[in-house]
Amino acid sequence: MENNKKRIRRKPGARNYADYSREMLECAADLVRTKVISSYEAEKQFGIPRRTIVNKSKNIHNKSFGRPTELSTEEEAHIADVVNLSAEFGCPLTLFDLRIVVYNYILKSGRDYVEDYLFKGKMPGERWARAFIQRHNFSQRATQNTTRSHSAKTVEEMNEFYKNLETSLKDVPASNILNFDETNLSDDPGHKKMYF
Repeated sequence: MENNKKRIRRKPGARNYADYSREMLECAADLVRTKVISSYEAEKQFGIPRRTIVNKSKNIHNKSFGRPTELSTEEEAHIADVVNLSAEFGCPLTLFDLRIVVYNYILKSGRDYVEDYLFKGKMPGERWARAFIQRHNFSQRATQNTTRSHSAKTVEEMNEFYKNLETSLKDVPASNILNFDETNLSDDPGHKKMYF
């Protein structure tokens, strides 16, 4: 699985990317903006290129470096919420599940350019999904099967469940209620890695 990841090698003479934190840059820019120190002194003290500090103090080039993401910040936040809620409800997503969620989200967004632009009308790739997971600080964990003692419920808990069910089904037509069994839930979740 790891061999499929693309190795990124820096070309000789290529630009060095930031090896300082955003907080350090903000601090240096504030000191230069308020004329506490000069940009030359800030460069020496913080080890950040002088032009970067000057640009930040003047609010120039505020966009993050690198290729822009396929989805907007708001869209990515909505999808991150779905991943979080799925984990909270006890149904965490795999990498493949995440890709399906994003694909369906894009299809239902109703944009005209989806076919031509976003992921070329296909499901997002594994590399995109891994980058999304990294951007939103999700952790990968191996799931565990539920033990019989852990899944045991008391009479009070069962009564509470049916009381809540009765409330939630109030005024819902019988045609809108579906019944299904667990025959399709045959895989072993103990061997899968999910995102939380």
